[in-house]
Amino acid sequence: MKNENYYIGCDIGSTSVKTVALDEKREIKSFSYVRNSGIIESVKTSLHSLELPSNAEIKGFGITGSGRQFGSSLLEADITKTEILAHAKAAAYYYPEVRTIFEIGGEDCKLIVLDKGKIRDFQMNTICGGGTGAMIESIAARIGIPVGDIGQIALKSKSDVSIAGKCGIFAQSTVVSKINMGVSKEDILMGICRALVSNYFAMLAKGKTLQPPFVFQGAPAFNHALIHCFEKEIGASVNVPPHPHLMGAIGMALYLFEENIKKTKFVGFENIKCDLYTRNITSKRCANRCEITYLFREKEFVASFGNRCETCGNPPVPEKAKEAHEQFA
Repeated sequence: MKNENYYIGCDIGSTSVKTVALDEKREIKSFSYVRNSGIIESVKTSLHSLELPSNAEIKGFGITGSGRQFGSSLLEADITKTEILAHAKAAAYYYPEVRTIFEIGGEDCKLIVLDKGKIRDFQMNTICGGGTGAMIESIAARIGIPVGDIGQIALKSKSDVSIAGKCGIFAQSTVVSKINMGVSKEDILMGICRALVSNYFAMLAKGKTLQPPFVFQGAPAFNHALIHCFEKEIGASVNVPPHPHLMGAIGMALYLFEENIKKTKFVGFENIKCDLYTRNITSKRCANRCEITYLFREKEFVASFGNRCETCGNPPVPEKAKEAHEQFA
């Protein structure tokens, strides 16, 4: 049986891990989306959730997201790139004329400006969760609404409700106050959606000229109330890709087609079933007290992370996991 070639992209975010397998025609053949409850187990679950044929041959593996450095060492990725590059790549593939990308993640958000498929400008917020999906999810949970129902319920709103959206904590406090005043759940949810979009533009779009076509991606793009708020804010229609929550992973898989990879470095699905674990140590070898994380596979040292100085930059490699504590504590 002839092997089928696949290119796998993985996006390790703060709240979720997304993995996509593209075939030679750049079509999605399998994907997974799992909550990030711990990077090692979540990455394992995400990869094992892919449904690939027995004759599948992995031609390349790419990683993006906030966990890309750790994930690249864990899985031995062929390429790693920032979320900005990955999201822009995917958006331009589905919408070649795209000029502006709105991306909202679990705990960050991005604005990317393109010109003929090339990134001309971008802005990213990673400091405050006030304009992210986590804010809406936490408030929906507070009032007992499933995440998937937020948009449908919010669009039933009949009255404008003002919510302080610049801070997630203040927003929740405002919601509690509105609940106690008898404000309906649909009005509260629409107020939150408006506040999120308003905060998004205040944080990221100041001084920027935004031009269509517009693309909205990230898991919150499933929320039709948010789409409504974006379209009302910019006075134009917004495109939502078929898989808005997977765009970072799709972008990484697409990048692999441009690489001249003779043989992938990917560790393989069997090797991620083995014992993978970390040991965390506060170094006494420097004044910075670097907090170093050691990654091991079956007691074999793989990589270290977290050093902030040259002294801890290349520590001696422990032969066994237990030696990490004794040698570097």
